[in-house]
Amino acid sequence: MQKFIVVRGQFFNLAAGLARGEVSGPPVQPVWDREKLGPRDPPRVEPPIGEFLRLDKGLSPYEQDIGPVVRASFDVSDACLDRFKKELLDRSGSSFTTFEALGAFMWRAKIKATKIPGDEIVKYAYFLNIRKLVKPPLPPTFWGNACVPIYTKTSAKDLVEKPIWEAADLIKKSKRHATDEYVRSYIDFQSLHYAEGISAGKDVSGFTDWRHLGHSTVDFGWGGPVAVLPLSRHFLGSVEPCYFLPYLTASVGKKDGFKVSITLRESAMPAFKAEMDKFGRGDFGFS
Repeated sequence: MQKFIVVRGQFFNLAAGLARGEVSGPPVQPVWDREKLGPRDPPRVEPPIGEFLRLDKGLSPYEQDIGPVVRASFDVSDACLDRFKKELLDRSGSSFTTFEALGAFMWRAKIKATKIPGDEIVKYAYFLNIRKLVKPPLPPTFWGNACVPIYTKTSAKDLVEKPIWEAADLIKKSKRHATDEYVRSYIDFQSLHYAEGISAGKDVSGFTDWRHLGHSTVDFGWGGPVAVLPLSRHFLGSVEPCYFLPYLTASVGKKDGFKVSITLRESAMPAFKAEMDKFGRGDFGFS
């Protein structure tokens, strides 16, 4: 498992400003004080870390044999998302963010398409920014990695058969784990067991939201980017990750909504595309 990962749009935009000759340096002097996120002495691991992580020495989560994989992108319109979230609110009485609502739909669609046995436990994983979460909060000058993974889980059967707002609610409630103690326990768990092979197990679906990281505005002097895509398909212990991506400055006519990019086993992609096509037509699978 990766200890920390963060993509810094702040750094890219600064480098682009330097390349254009518009800035002479960072607006604030960055610091790299790793002790701010170091393990405690002595280390202490509190729940729920043990519910989601385990030790698999010698077995990488990225060595799962799922056959050939392919990557596909899908456009998601604001209007379609608004209808979906309103329907979730009307049926469940709860409001959900785009990440919670669309994440639940895609998580469910992925598990349906891959035909994972109903008694298997499947996990939804994502990174959470902890800069303001830890005590004391990290200063704006801290440019180091500052994210930890958050998890939720359920059985494949429940995910597919129960109302979709229950999946969205699982994602929503998982944010309750986001406390200073959770962060410190995660760091301590890594320090204690990193060499032993830390894994979240199989059937992990890694999701992340890149829409607000500043990638779309990076300009080194010859215009904005044409495309921003992850290079690796290994993410958060998942070999089939999903990214929410912004439309870029070079994407003419694509100002509404955003796109999602997902890596999936080749055998499951046709069924997954069918689910996403239904979503685009407003067929959200409510019973």
